[in-house]
Amino acid sequence: MAKRRTEVKEEIMVETLSDKAYRIIKEKLLHMKKGSYLSIRKVAEEINMSYTPVREAFLRLHKEGFLELVPKVGFFTNTIGLDEILQIYEARECIELFVFQRVFDKIDESHIKLMKEYLEKQKKSFEEKQAHEFVKADQKFHEVFIDLYNNKYLSGLYRNLREQYFICSKNIAEGISDAAIVEHIELLKYIEKRDLEKALEVLNKHIENSKERIKAGYMRIN
Repeated sequence: MAKRRTEVKEEIMVETLSDKAYRIIKEKLLHMKKGSYLSIRKVAEEINMSYTPVREAFLRLHKEGFLELVPKVGFFTNTIGLDEILQIYEARECIELFVFQRVFDKIDESHIKLMKEYLEKQKKSFEEKQAHEFVKADQKFHEVFIDLYNNKYLSGLYRNLREQYFICSKNIAEGISDAAIVEHIELLKYIEKRDLEKALEVLNKHIENSKERIKAGYMRIN
């Protein structure tokens, strides 16, 4: 009984106040315009938390590139240039292709089923023109095999890259395309056929095509 109480206590303490503030603020950033000013005290009041954990969350988001800190002024939602977006895609390509080759033989029916579920969510959000949900489902689709590699550092880095791009460049993502859905369907086809060479080729092309779509979107809004 004492052991069970200890386990429950550990589960409750998994998310600290700072972690909770970080999660809430990060979600909030998705719906803000780039370059918007954020006050630590005001955000603390809005989410009913004390100043310290919110400040810790701000500093963490700044360190990860989600917020800009202007000395003696404060924090602002980050802006991101085309060069940085392309660098994010280069990093994403390195991570995904590296991981995919190493976990390919471990992808089983349960993983394929999960990827298909995220694909259906992506289709639904595309039909309803929900850019946020579309990108979220797209990310979850890829995270199935990223997480299968079971390297928390790579998984964390991958999520940070994807979320940083979307938060900092939300307006670009508004121009969602069903091309990504078609490419995901093709990728799943070769995964089910157990054809690593073709699946890897499709994944590589998918990331490259996604990068080109982002470049076109960037040019459209700038």
